[in-house]
Amino acid sequence: METKILMSDLIGTELRSRTEARKIIAPIRSVKMGKVLIGFSDVTFISRSFADEFCGIIENERLSRSIDLLDKCDNVDITLSIVMENRNMPKSVQKNSETKEFSDMESLSDFLATI
Repeated sequence: METKILMSDLIGTELRSRTEARKIIAPIRSVKMGKVLIGFSDVTFISRSFADEFCGIIENERLSRSIDLLDKCDNVDITLSIVMENRNMPKSVQKNSETKEFSDMESLSDFLATI
């Protein structure tokens, strides 16, 4: 048994915010048995923040159920792929950095001219 959730029906054709991404949780969890299919037909835009929140939700929900993503246009597919890759990369820690403080815009401008 499969249950399909259409993002365009649930949220709209432009997926923009983390808050919007969280709207997928309840419909996924309402499926007690079988595979969840999340359809992106008619979705024309997905923001990076939506994609990051959505990927986190999907990663978490896949621990207890099967979820497939369907009908992604190139823009949606690319954004989700990039975000997923970045989520799986270790966070790098910048070393030997120092904080600079400036008392006015002129001193900031002078500093920026040197880099």
